[in-house]
Amino acid sequence: MKLPALSTAFAALMVFSAGMLSAAELPLPNVTNRPSEVVNLWPGAAPGETGAIGPEHILTDRPRAFDQITDVSVPTLAVFLPAPEKRNGTAMLVIPGGGLDRLAIESEGYEIAEWLNEHGIAAFVLKYRVPPRNREQRWKAGLQDAQRAMGLIRQRAAGWDLDQGAVGTIGFSAGGEINVMLSLYWNEPRQYPSIDAADALSTRPDFNICLYGGGFTNFGATALREDIASRINRTTPPMFVAHAFDDQALSSIALMGALKRANVPSELHVYAAGAHGFGVRESGLPISQWRDGCLAWLGWLGFLDSAAVRSYVKAYSRARDSEAATLPRLSVVLKGGDLSGAFAVQRRLVSDALGHGAVIAGYKAAFATAATQQAGGVTQPVHGVLFKGGRLDASAENVIAVQPKQPVLVETHIGYVIANDIGTKLRVPRQAFTTVEAIVPVVELPSDLASQMRGGANAVDVVAVNLGSSRFIIGATVAPSVIGATDALAISLQRDGELLHATTGADVRDGQARNLMAVVNQVIEQGRVIHRGDVILCGALGGSKRGAQGSYVADFGKLGIIRFKVE
Repeated sequence: MKLPALSTAFAALMVFSAGMLSAAELPLPNVTNRPSEVVNLWPGAAPGETGAIGPEHILTDRPRAFDQITDVSVPTLAVFLPAPEKRNGTAMLVIPGGGLDRLAIESEGYEIAEWLNEHGIAAFVLKYRVPPRNREQRWKAGLQDAQRAMGLIRQRAAGWDLDQGAVGTIGFSAGGEINVMLSLYWNEPRQYPSIDAADALSTRPDFNICLYGGGFTNFGATALREDIASRINRTTPPMFVAHAFDDQALSSIALMGALKRANVPSELHVYAAGAHGFGVRESGLPISQWRDGCLAWLGWLGFLDSAAVRSYVKAYSRARDSEAATLPRLSVVLKGGDLSGAFAVQRRLVSDALGHGAVIAGYKAAFATAATQQAGGVTQPVHGVLFKGGRLDASAENVIAVQPKQPVLVETHIGYVIANDIGTKLRVPRQAFTTVEAIVPVVELPSDLASQMRGGANAVDVVAVNLGSSRFIIGATVAPSVIGATDALAISLQRDGELLHATTGADVRDGQARNLMAVVNQVIEQGRVIHRGDVILCGALGGSKRGAQGSYVADFGKLGIIRFKVE
């Protein structure tokens, strides 16, 4: 039966402008966690509301192990912020299911918010309008509310200590339908006329988590609805999808097929048992593992990075882009820091570059010799990412002219061209060479970070900013059988006829094979796949030399010669 109608006085308290605390939340008897505030989505009536819906109430006649509500006409956002010491800046819009006729807001709203807060993520539980106002477009009111919610979250991101570029969504069952549509309609006009500044902000989720979603296919069909399938493309946010095999819905499988065809990097987890509506409650079934898998996926994407890491990335990017004389040091900002934090920064900087069209060309090692490892306080080489935009192709007949804007170093490397994709760690050094298709001579011209970071730069500092890697000159490929043992390869560097160094491939600690294996394994540990054609530079042989103006000759013996000028 329905609860008694709300009194006129109490109902009057329900309508507040967006951003104000609302009294519209119906208390649920089993819920103990409370939001810090509740925000009304709309400054007046929601789009198309006529007042014909009865008072919001808890359903008491449905046999469910959680409470549901219906007749929602005042949509809200319940704000759940993690403890200050846990906050990492990531936020999620939580969209409960309920067949679009009701909301399972206890198990797929409040309980989800509690789980997210435990992991430093701010949660915004969406109480959207149900039942449907438009039977032909059952999803429309929910999508309108979700779009409005995303704008409000981003508008108030600073006040909630959020990263405006780390606002994702998590949807359940029919809420998954709203969730996925939110990820597909972001580059089209909103489903309602613009009201204020919040509606000028993007509604695109930065990531999308879809649990046992329904409604992507028409009833009884196995193919996605055309309006959904036609909108999935490479701009669609990455998705994490989980479903139980004994759930009747086939939507998740159809969705993943379309994401794969559109090359949207996503994950699908189908568990043998778990039924529909498993949420985050404990279970003796393997399906409970979706939570750990989801967190691992979020961490891999960088959405669990600490607030300190995010803050440093912003500070470094501002200094770099303004060509400031001094760059911030991670080891100072984080009071020492460690390589895990440094690689987190590096991943964020690399991800940002990839988002602006950069393409990975390979990886470069630093601290590859015993002396540099001791000086840097590391026990193995550390790596950075090379981009195709920094590649300069050379041959023995060409002289490459380089005009750096910032001080650079000059380094000679042996480069290894990888023959096949590598996604797992190597076990023995010999296997490092079996992955090589060709060998190339390389001169790398990284930024002179020590001169740009006052007080010098240690391993943590240089790893964080991707080793300063920007440009590299690469010669012609040579078959490994022609070169033989690269430890014995003689390498020299001259500037204007003056010998800067003369060394061999054995300059790296423990030899080229073991060094290459260490670099490959570290790249894999940091969550990357090494692809066929990637080039791996195994460390500066002969050390780094200041990139003074002049004409250079890098002689790699059997590998050839690279001539270049620094102007």
